Amino acid sequence: MLDLSTTKEILNEFNILPRQSLGQNFLISQPIVQKIIEISNLSKQSHVLEIGPGLGSLTSVLLEFAAKVSAYEIDEQMIAVLEQRLSDKSNLALYHQNILQADLHALYAKEQNFQVVANLPYYISAEIIEKLLTEVPNMKSMTLMLQKEAVERISLGPNDSRYGPTAILIQLYGKITDKIKVASSCFYPQPGVSSQVIKIARDPKSVLFLNMENMNLLKFKDFLKQCFAQRRKTIRNNLKNNLKTKLSEQELSKIEQLKIVDFDLRPEQITAKKFWQLYLSVANYNDKD
Repeated sequence: MLDLSTTKEILNEFNILPRQSLGQNFLISQPIVQKIIEISNLSKQSHVLEIGPGLGSLTSVLLEFAAKVSAYEIDEQMIAVLEQRLSDKSNLALYHQNILQADLHALYAKEQNFQVVANLPYYISAEIIEKLLTEVPNMKSMTLMLQKEAVERISLGPNDSRYGPTAILIQLYGKITDKIKVASSCFYPQPGVSSQVIKIARDPKSVLFLNMENMNLLKFKDFLKQCFAQRRKTIRNNLKNNLKTKLSEQELSKIEQLKIVDFDLRPEQITAKKFWQLYLSVANYNDKD
């Protein structure tokens, strides 16, 4: 665990200036690290995926509790620090790679005790969460450090203007079981936004998990994006104008007759379960799933 003094020493030693463009705010709070470990409920069988390990403040503790930690870091300077500080850790697999470019499904979809624990870069947190939910819904849980506003958005249900694809995917995966407030003073440098740690646990009946082998969940994510392309328009107009695989008027009419959803509703008014059912009906017509 790295406190403020040690963090500054490492940054000076390696001549590193935290990069705002990468969202680099290093965790320096031992109590928060302990809470992250506690709610993650790791075991000696756990394989942990960590995203953006930075200087390794959380990584070093994860290595004590998990069987293996696969850590993805985009910054070459951080890689140098991690390789030196954690060179004796045989259960660490360190990757110098943008997590958004990794084929997580190919690498980890067969894992039985797979969990994600990460202090996500706030500027791409929604993209990363959506990628995790559609590529590795077999993960038992995600424990994530996020901007407070992001937590609010992904916790939403229908009938809120900020409700969208990320919240829908989360509801089809599981539920948020823990939320922990994190003060700006827990980071160096201090961010100008409020933060929270949340845990999202997989539901035993998770739609995403149960369909990960027989459905292309990336196409479902794209479908959601297309449905929300024009938020203030009805779902009828979004399906008509924004689907990559165009449906004829006759096909849309047949889907509407199934009465899965009221086509006069806006996307923000439709539940996660109804979106999944709507996707299945659309997929039947494009014959690609």
